[in-house]
Amino acid sequence: MKQRSTYSQIEKIGAISGILSIIFYIAAVTIPLPDPFPRLLAFTFPLLWILSYMALYYFLKKEQHTPTLEIAYIFGIIGAALAVTFLVVQQANFIWHQEAMEAAQSDDTKKLLKATFRGANRVQAGMDVAFDIFITIATMFFGINLARSSKLPSFLGIGMILIAAALLVLNMITFPTGPAEAGLIDMGPFLGIWMLIVYTWFTVVVFSKPNLDKTL
Repeated sequence: MKQRSTYSQIEKIGAISGILSIIFYIAAVTIPLPDPFPRLLAFTFPLLWILSYMALYYFLKKEQHTPTLEIAYIFGIIGAALAVTFLVVQQANFIWHQEAMEAAQSDDTKKLLKATFRGANRVQAGMDVAFDIFITIATMFFGINLARSSKLPSFLGIGMILIAAALLVLNMITFPTGPAEAGLIDMGPFLGIWMLIVYTWFTVVVFSKPNLDKTL
């Protein structure tokens, strides 16, 4: 009974974390907030992803434990860890570059700093692609298992598969340039919106289902 209660709590915490992760992401990139709040939001939302993946994993595992579910869970955690890593590197580069530009005494020095920054910034851009690879595969595999679940509508999982697959394919076609910079569609925002729908639906399910622990 204690184990079931723990899993139920993880599902609820993870469901809310999934919603918050998308809200934090949107706020970090769209709402003008004073420093350091945008950075804190950016560093936090991938950590919330991990909690949301734990919740989906335990929820779906109870119905059917599959190899694709295990892969989705592991790849999702790796992807979230990569997201934190490249965001920390990205933001640190921005801050160091800005500080160096403010201290530069000549135009030649500023030109050199800008060229150096462009080279260093490509590192985090490559890490961003690595993140996309892991996170899209995790999303597709979670989608496969969610589409088979009898407790959630299958179209949620199908949508995850299709959008994540499109995001991965476009990233591979335009590599190392991002799809948006290459003149194609960036599927990232679409995946974020879809996952907000998934986690909202998931939250309703895990909070409305009967508490089996009280009846055992």
